[in-house]
Amino acid sequence: MAVSVKIELDRRNTRTDGKHPLKLLVVINRNPIRISLGHSLHPKDWNDKLQSVRASCKDFDNLTRFNNWLQSEKGKTLSKLVKLEESGSLDRLSAADIKTSLTQKNTEAMTLDFFSSVIAEMEEAKRFGNARVYLTVSRSIATYMKGKDFPLKQITYAWLKKYESWYLSKGNTLNGLSVNIRTLRSLYNIAIKQNKISIEYYPFRDYSIKTEETRKRAISREDLIRFLKFKPVIGWHSRAKDYFLISFYLMGASFVDIAFLKTKNMINGRIEYKRQKTGKLHSIPISIPLQGILDRYLKGKKENDFILGIVKSENPKKQLIDVRDELKRYNKALKEIGPLCGIESSISSYVARHSYATNAKKLGVPTAVISEALGHKTEMITQVYLDSFENDIVDKYHHMVINLNKL
Repeated sequence: MAVSVKIELDRRNTRTDGKHPLKLLVVINRNPIRISLGHSLHPKDWNDKLQSVRASCKDFDNLTRFNNWLQSEKGKTLSKLVKLEESGSLDRLSAADIKTSLTQKNTEAMTLDFFSSVIAEMEEAKRFGNARVYLTVSRSIATYMKGKDFPLKQITYAWLKKYESWYLSKGNTLNGLSVNIRTLRSLYNIAIKQNKISIEYYPFRDYSIKTEETRKRAISREDLIRFLKFKPVIGWHSRAKDYFLISFYLMGASFVDIAFLKTKNMINGRIEYKRQKTGKLHSIPISIPLQGILDRYLKGKKENDFILGIVKSENPKKQLIDVRDELKRYNKALKEIGPLCGIESSISSYVARHSYATNAKKLGVPTAVISEALGHKTEMITQVYLDSFENDIVDKYHHMVINLNKL
């Protein structure tokens, strides 16, 4: 990659006193980026060839010191560019990002502070699920560090092993540790991309992220039918049953996704929405039982209204609180409903998603069509296969799964 830095008198801009601004001219693959140096000169006082102020200039008390400063700024900028290129960031960043990187002060990136800024960006983008995970991990690390913030570069292989020992000593699981370490690694990668820290400090190359097999959380088809036939006598149980079935009828949609469904997401007999976690567009047919549930919530609703009324605020942070509070009530109600239905397994909001996938598998539905989220190492592989099928094929298997009138 061709990179150069020079000091120039920018004659494109002329002040009222006839002076031009001094700037650093950074050229990357023939693309210029100009950075102001905060000083201006008359053309007669500038030596283009030597990139320095002429000795005849009377604007500075110590001309030698000023020229040395100009060369120092040029050298610092070139050094930053070399580091960006060595880290592989230079070809990924936009011109605006490069300029920001070159002009920002070299302040150390602090771990907990950077967590907060990334969480704020996620909440602004309505990526509430990700924000919640990052917040949980940041709190765990803050507890480990006794509330004290610390530089990102302090996270080394040795630090990771000590955090691992501490985390597991508190009775936490390996899978919980895996989530925390993966999230921390993701944060670190964001910091590298934003040039908050150099890739040379990257501590995850030799660290092995451990996991363990988890107990399956799906319930059987017989239990699903028991749940379907359950007659709530408490208002909250009725609402929890609706949430669970809506999730199930929408191919195991997450709670945050159904919470943000609006009337306008109902298009030509289908529910169409982008999943909060991945941004992928889902298009699912509105089955007769699903329509029956939704009709109870749609009365008096306008096009831009949230269907379930879970989200009440326009403020993204308050929306997150609305969803969190409702999710707690929902899971509490599901724990009460399970025994009332004669279901031995514990039921939670995630069971609807897992049960949809597991029951689909038992019915012989190809894994390339239905995402068996907990049966794969990653959801990405399944999602690639799903993309290759038309709606009518997916719909056929979907109706097989949600038809609880047949064993």
